[in-house]
Amino acid sequence: MFKRHLFRRAAILGTGLIGGSVALALKSRGLVERIVGTSRQESSLKAAMDRKVIDEAYTDVNRAIQGADLVILASPVKVIVENIKDISKHLRRGCIVTDVGSTKASIVDAAQKHFPPHVLFVGSHPLAGSEKSGVLFANADLFKGTTCIMTPTEKTNKLAKEKVKHLWTCMGADVKFMPPVEHDEVLAYVSHLPHLVAYSLMHAIPDNFLVHASTGLKDTTRIAGSSAKMWGDISLANYRNVLKAIDDNVKALSEIRKAIVDRDEEALAKFLNQARAKRESLEKKI
Repeated sequence: MFKRHLFRRAAILGTGLIGGSVALALKSRGLVERIVGTSRQESSLKAAMDRKVIDEAYTDVNRAIQGADLVILASPVKVIVENIKDISKHLRRGCIVTDVGSTKASIVDAAQKHFPPHVLFVGSHPLAGSEKSGVLFANADLFKGTTCIMTPTEKTNKLAKEKVKHLWTCMGADVKFMPPVEHDEVLAYVSHLPHLVAYSLMHAIPDNFLVHASTGLKDTTRIAGSSAKMWGDISLANYRNVLKAIDDNVKALSEIRKAIVDRDEEALAKFLNQARAKRESLEKKI
């Protein structure tokens, strides 16, 4: 259906962990002839060039997108929305634009508002990553065996949707489709809330107790080592859904607290067993 090289020139705006991994995945699978990368930090671009993650490096996004037939927005959510506004008048006709943002409604809304009809946008969110950040941790196989949620709308160009789906499939991801609003509600619970809980748990533990921590605490809070700025941006971009998820988590903690206060062994066991069963079902799905 497609030629080996799906695209001639791809511009990746944001060459951190995800953007760098996309670049390496595209290169290793021969999906793009030439890859251009951007970053606001010269040191990041130098590292990306030294590792041969990208072929050209720019701090100016409008220079980077010149002649690109594929643009991948791989910055934090807030920056992605800014990029959409900045590049909207400078993209070539027929250029396909996708993103890797962890929230979708605000990004899709911005794309539909600012991109002209001849620019073909398809929202994407690869559910992959690490608590590590930066291009030095980029990995060509980061997306292998993962899920990528795409969020096309009734306005999305069908060929562009199929080409972007093919990209993610070739990079090893299982592609699923979901409306942007539904995506943000679901991810608030299965991704955004767990990160915030990990951060809050670390806040709750007295510093002088940490020396006694074992693998349980380390496993539970591993993701609290993620970029604080990134998760701050995500939380604010998806604040309505995140607040609802936090409220539901507080209610769950309140149930545990009440059972303990009441010395209600049966209620406590029921709550913990229900949670354990959910966790076991999750293990089967992974």
